[in-house]
Amino acid sequence: MPDLTIRMETPFDYSAIAVVTRLAFGGRQIEVDMIEAIRHSDEYVPGLAFVAEVSDEIVGHCMLGRKRLAGKPAPPVLELGPLSVHPSWQRQGIGSRLVFAALEVARQRGREDLVVLLGEPMYYPRFGFRPATEFGISPDWSAAMVFPLVDDVSTYDGTEIPH
Repeated sequence: MPDLTIRMETPFDYSAIAVVTRLAFGGRQIEVDMIEAIRHSDEYVPGLAFVAEVSDEIVGHCMLGRKRLAGKPAPPVLELGPLSVHPSWQRQGIGSRLVFAALEVARQRGREDLVVLLGEPMYYPRFGFRPATEFGISPDWSAAMVFPLVDDVSTYDGTEIPH
C-alpha cells in the first residue's frame, strides 16, 4: 500500500469525506447527513475528526463527537461514528488505523471517561470495545459498546446510549 497518512479533517476535506462516506455505505445519504449534523452541533470536536489519505486522496474518515447518555445525569462521553473507508481501499487496515488514532487522541485529551458506539459487534471488539452492559449501560444490544478511557467508569452505571 502506498504511504497512508492519518490527519485531522479540515473544512477543505468535507466534500471528499461526503463522497467516501456515501460510497462506503452503499450509496446511502443518512451517514453523510449524520456527519454534517454533528459538525453543526455542540457535539462536534474538531480535533477528533480524522481522514485517511493516500497520495493526497481521502480514502477514509472517522470522528468522535460529544454525547450525553440518557437515564441519569453523568458527564459527557464521546461517540464513535460514522467510520467510513472507500470501497476500493477496504480490508487494508485503514479503518483500524483511523479508529486507533481517534482513541489515542481521545485518551491523550483526558476530558472524557469513555467512548460509546452502536456498531458492528464483530468489528469493534478488536479495538478494545466491550458490551455496554458490562458497565451497566443500556441498551442490551450487541451493537451497544463501550471503550473506557479511564479505569473507573462506574459513574455511568444506569445510563443509556441514545439511539
